[in-house]
Amino acid sequence: MKTLIFLACLLRTSIRASISVRGAFILESVLMVGNNLIFFSMWWIFFRQFETIGGWQINDMAASMAMLSGAYGISNVCFGGVKNLGLIILNGDLDPFMTQPKNLLLHLAGSKSRSKGWGHLITAVILLILGGFKASSLPLVLMLIVSGAVIVTSLGLIVHSLAFWLGSIESVSQKYLDSLFVFALYPTNIYSGLLQLVMFTLIPAGLIGYVPVELLRAFSWYKFAILMSCSLGFLGVACLVFHLGLKKYESGNKFGMRL
Repeated sequence: MKTLIFLACLLRTSIRASISVRGAFILESVLMVGNNLIFFSMWWIFFRQFETIGGWQINDMAASMAMLSGAYGISNVCFGGVKNLGLIILNGDLDPFMTQPKNLLLHLAGSKSRSKGWGHLITAVILLILGGFKASSLPLVLMLIVSGAVIVTSLGLIVHSLAFWLGSIESVSQKYLDSLFVFALYPTNIYSGLLQLVMFTLIPAGLIGYVPVELLRAFSWYKFAILMSCSLGFLGVACLVFHLGLKKYESGNKFGMRL
């Protein structure tokens, strides 16, 4: 209970900080919505010429992008601090966080909220409406988006925690996460063989966009249980990698106050 209260207070503080500069906040959110909808318009044009791709129609594509945008939105709004983790480790800036009697990983992940996350969330709402979203599916949609957010955040923790061993890999880590977003913008069933296996493991784009849409099309408790298990599995690996790396951390001898 104390952990949940701490997380709620931390998120409230970081979100307030992100929206404090109203002009920048609104501009970044609007630009992100525009960017996402422009990309979706390309799919709309494509489906005007070809009605289906791998059994998917335009409504399925809208739902997939909504799942993806929602997952990235929650990850950026609630756990935007993950993207700073590599630099924090590299610069020896973990010290102020480690001196606090709070959950270190939660404190790091929730220490920053990113404005573009709200743009992703707004995009998710718009695309769900365009895709013929039914209000009765809201509980399932929310669980699927949260599952995707857990996977996105966990992958961010894993790749940025590699800085404990590999040093300055910030650009490589970010390119990996960007590639995940790009691959998830396409139906995973267009891939085959080894590449499709990669889409569910090393670059689990299929778990963020494709599987949630398939569950919305035809719900299966078996597939749902597998998806939830995969989400928790990625989270467990992320926590393990971070704490193993923490044992190798060398203090930067920097002390300060963190709220």
